[in-house]
Amino acid sequence: MIDHIITSTLLILFLLLLSALLEKRIDPCLKYALWLLAVVKLLIPLPAFETHMSVLNLVDQTALESGDTDYRPGAHTDTALTQSGTPDASASDQNLEQNALDQKTSDQKNSDPNNLNQNVLNPAFLDQNASDQQTAPISFFQISVILTALWIAGILLCGGIFLWSAVRFRSWLLHDRILTGRYRDKLPIFEIDGLGTPCLTGVFAPAIYIDRKAHFDEEQLAYILAHEYTHFRHRDHLWTVVRCICICIYWYNPFVWLAAYRSANDCELACDAGTLKRIGEENHIQYARTLILAAEMLSQTPGMRMAGYRTGAAGGMQEMKKRIRLIKNRPRTRIATLAATLVLCCGIVGCTYGSAVHDGGTQDPPGLTDDAQPDPPITRTNTETLTNAEINTEIHIENTMTESETEINTETAAEPESAQSESMVYHGITLYADPESDQVCIGVQPSELRDHMEYFYIPSGDVQRRLISLMEHTRPDWQDDGDLSVIVKKGLKETGYELYYKGYAYTVFEGGYLYTTDPDPEHDFAESLVRNEALCDLVRQVLSDELGYEQVDITQIHDIVSAKLDVRSIFTDWKFYSQTITDQKILALFEDWFSNATYILWGAGCGNENACLELTLADGNVIRLSMATDSCPNFGVNGVYYDYRPKASWGNTEFYQYFDEIPWKWTL
Repeated sequence: MIDHIITSTLLILFLLLLSALLEKRIDPCLKYALWLLAVVKLLIPLPAFETHMSVLNLVDQTALESGDTDYRPGAHTDTALTQSGTPDASASDQNLEQNALDQKTSDQKNSDPNNLNQNVLNPAFLDQNASDQQTAPISFFQISVILTALWIAGILLCGGIFLWSAVRFRSWLLHDRILTGRYRDKLPIFEIDGLGTPCLTGVFAPAIYIDRKAHFDEEQLAYILAHEYTHFRHRDHLWTVVRCICICIYWYNPFVWLAAYRSANDCELACDAGTLKRIGEENHIQYARTLILAAEMLSQTPGMRMAGYRTGAAGGMQEMKKRIRLIKNRPRTRIATLAATLVLCCGIVGCTYGSAVHDGGTQDPPGLTDDAQPDPPITRTNTETLTNAEINTEIHIENTMTESETEINTETAAEPESAQSESMVYHGITLYADPESDQVCIGVQPSELRDHMEYFYIPSGDVQRRLISLMEHTRPDWQDDGDLSVIVKKGLKETGYELYYKGYAYTVFEGGYLYTTDPDPEHDFAESLVRNEALCDLVRQVLSDELGYEQVDITQIHDIVSAKLDVRSIFTDWKFYSQTITDQKILALFEDWFSNATYILWGAGCGNENACLELTLADGNVIRLSMATDSCPNFGVNGVYYDYRPKASWGNTEFYQYFDEIPWKWTL
């Protein structure tokens, strides 16, 4: 039992780590399928096989090195059998050895006349060893019974809670539901009041349920039904039950609860990926908006959805942000990443599914003394060799994943030449595509035609040392606020640059505020907003002096004399085009749009790096805007984003139609 707890916990920890590493590097459906390794380990009693790769060899070796002369591989299992009443030959040998030592000690004590007299006068002392030998196994047996009873009670309690929740929810659905049709002649569609979010529920007779008061138009309803149908095709309503069973059996292991929560999130990510394949990836923006609308009506927590054996279209704030981000930039699985993942999975299966090697020569013979200990270096050498191999494999996969970082953006993946570019020169300074974890890196989004959304300026010398010193004195003040009310209430506005240091990304707001979130996957959503004006002033001065990278006041966009658009995007087959407009009527329209635009919190990410609009003003100033290349009417000015909305409805084709010399091939 202890072996199983150790190996299953290590397997879950590995899968949690792998899930975080592969977040942006592998197809969500494949990442979700990796949790099947944990299900097999937890629920299917596979036959044991001995292997030198098993982590239990390390446990056995540690016990030997600790000086436990009674320990041998698998000793904890044998001891349990012996103490519960099953005869065991090796245990008998150990008892003989212990009796011999006790006899020797007793003889030495009895040789002392004082001890002899005391023993004769105290008959209870003569029966002390026999009494101890009789009571010790009974105590162990009683403890085993108590622990087993607690385990069974926990199973019944958790199972009762899940079952009660499911039965209650089912009864509520049956009471007030109305059948409105069938999806693809397979899934019944019901409407009901107060549901909160569309869901698929039912183990033996699954059906789609939609809130009767939900304000979905025909297109959005089609996306919702496609989402729930994808859950049905993935059999997620059954996998939800499997997660509940794992929690019931292993209720005492917090890592099983965490694995159930993370796998439920991965379930939704996989469903989003499968839905986009079904409805067409060109509809990803409309689909994302539908999920946001569904999230606004959400009234149950993710835990309640799991307890009710149902899947939902929407989740919590942090979960929804991740889903929208992956919908916009769907990961593409590289062959090298896939191969490395398979190698790691095979390695962890060997480490956690197998049992320790029981070499007959490692058992302690009767009468073993401290001078005749077994030779542990043989097992130790094998363990060290295995550990080094695993470390080399980890380094290989990490390097492979880092190389594939620039290929996961949906829009830039189709352009091999630009995707391979890892740096750009901006005002004579080299900007890099990836930050350095041990240095303070400044993330910028210059309003230029570029290959990546964000680049990093890495200062050196005395400036870098000052930045590190100021950053080290910036301690995050973690708060649990999924609505980002601190940012909203303060009415803060982004400055257009971020700071990266030791795995944390700090968004810099006006007034010297730094905002970050905790990357620890065990936390639901933790955010921090701290103030360090000295650090922000230094960064702003460095960007202005070295890069000429500064904030731009869009209200100064007036008296435009020309507008030049440079573009290279998926809609131009990744070919570069440029056109200049001098028509005053069009320029006046642009001035009205852009100077009155509304600030967008947290940016846009709509392919803005693929189009740059250069506005030349009558006073000679030039303002460059990074225009969105999808259907979203927004633009960025050195990392600060605005929504100009030329129409009440979505779509910025009205802007691009004025550049009629550029051959557009719209796919959205």
